Amino acid sequence: MTAVTSTHDDVLNSFRVHTTYSEPAPYAAAFDGLTTDVGKICAVVQGLLLHMWWIGENTYGFTRQNLINEGRDIAAEISLRTVEARLELILATNSCCLSTPRNVRARVVSNCRDYALMLTSILRHQGVAARVRTGAARYLIPGRRRLEDHWICEFWNERDGRWQQVDAQIDGVIMKSLGLPFDPTDIPAGEFLASWQCHEEVVRQRVSPREIGFQPEPCGIAYTRYKMLQDLACLTGQEVVPWDGWGIGGPDGGNHPEDAELTSVMAALLEDIDRPEILQKARGLMATHDRLKRPEGHNPGSFQLEWLGG
Repeated sequence: MTAVTSTHDDVLNSFRVHTTYSEPAPYAAAFDGLTTDVGKICAVVQGLLLHMWWIGENTYGFTRQNLINEGRDIAAEISLRTVEARLELILATNSCCLSTPRNVRARVVSNCRDYALMLTSILRHQGVAARVRTGAARYLIPGRRRLEDHWICEFWNERDGRWQQVDAQIDGVIMKSLGLPFDPTDIPAGEFLASWQCHEEVVRQRVSPREIGFQPEPCGIAYTRYKMLQDLACLTGQEVVPWDGWGIGGPDGGNHPEDAELTSVMAALLEDIDRPEILQKARGLMATHDRLKRPEGHNPGSFQLEWLGG
C-alpha cells in the first residue's frame, strides 16, 4: 500500500490489494468459487470461526474450559495474526471446502478483528475494496448504550457509492442473544463508531470516559488514542491484533509533549481518510513519525487467557 494515491479510484484500489495480514498466500485457491453475496460470505466466515467471548453453555452448549480440556490451545488460536495462518489451521483440521460449515466445537477460536479480517480477505480476493476498521459499538451489551470495543469490515458498495459496514461475527446465536433490530451486514449509521468518532464523543463530552473503552484502563482519551493508532495502522496496511499498541497508542501514550497535538492530527486524518491526499499523508506519518511508526522488532506478544476472565 505504498503507491501514490491521487484519485478516488486510487483510494479504492489500495483497499483491493492484500496486506501481509489479509494475504491468504498458498491457500488463496480456497477462496475460489465462494459466493459473492456479502451476507452469505459472512455465513462462511461464521462456519469457520468461533468468537472467544461468546463461547458458553447458554450459547453454543460448551465452555472454553471444555475446549481446553480436550487439548485445544485456544490462546494460540486467538493469537494467530494472519489470514494465512488461520486458514492453515482451518484446513489442517478439516480439508473440506470453506463453504462447508465446521462443527461448532471444531471452529477456530477467534475475536472480532479476526472475523473482520477474514471477510476483508475474501472480498479483496474477489476484487472488492475492503478494509478492517476499529472503534466501538453501541449494540454489544443488551439494554445499555455503552460503547464497547469492536472491529468490523467495511467494503465499497459500488451501487450506492458508499462504504458499507459489516459485522461478520453476528451469527444466529449472537443475533438472538443481542436482539438486534438491524441487519448486521449493513450496520446503520451511529451503531458502530470508528476510532475518530469515539474520540469526538469523548472530547465533546457526549459520553463519560468510563463508558467507553476497557475497565479499568484504558478508557476515555487514553482509549481513543490507542484506537486511532490501531485504526490508522489498519488503513495503512497493518491490520494489527486488538492487544497491540505502541508510541502514542502504547502504555506511555499522552506522556510526550507532542501527544496532545498529534491526537488531534490523527482524528483529523481519520475523519477525511478517503481523500487521496489525506490517505497519502497518513501513510507517510505512519511510516516516519516517531510516535506513530511501528518500532523495529516490535512484537505484540501472544493473547493471554486471563484477559478473558472467569
